[in-house]
Amino acid sequence: MSLEQSFDSTESNKDLPQKAEPYIPHSGLMCVVDHLIEVGEESAATIAMVVQDSPFAGQDETVDETIFIEMVGQTIAAGNGFKMSEEERKNQQGFLIGIKNFRIQRPPLVGENLLIKVSKSVEFAGFIIIEGSVQCGSEVLANGEIRVFQKIVEES
Repeated sequence: MSLEQSFDSTESNKDLPQKAEPYIPHSGLMCVVDHLIEVGEESAATIAMVVQDSPFAGQDETVDETIFIEMVGQTIAAGNGFKMSEEERKNQQGFLIGIKNFRIQRPPLVGENLLIKVSKSVEFAGFIIIEGSVQCGSEVLANGEIRVFQKIVEES
């Protein structure tokens, strides 16, 4: 399924957009996506703007390209978290285990408005393959695949 085909108009989208931070395990400057704007059955979209005091931003207003991986990961986490209760979100952990065919056309600049789209292509026993893209307007800045492992941590 392509990223463009993966979005549906689920009933939950009537509650969007919302701040992404409550739905992901990152906070403060490590939260690199701003608003969750769409959630599908196996997909999500966020918007972001990199700020100058981001740990990924340099003094010359360039941004480290590794932020793209973080944006894709946080977007899928926000989409998943949006569909969970607060208790379920507290017990969820995710780990980046791989990156494949991730192509970067150019790094983002501080202050650019970015659209991040993600879609799960495979999910099995906690292992998830996610296709993602980051765009600035109609320009695709980066796209590719990340692999994560998700598990629920039982409270002791």
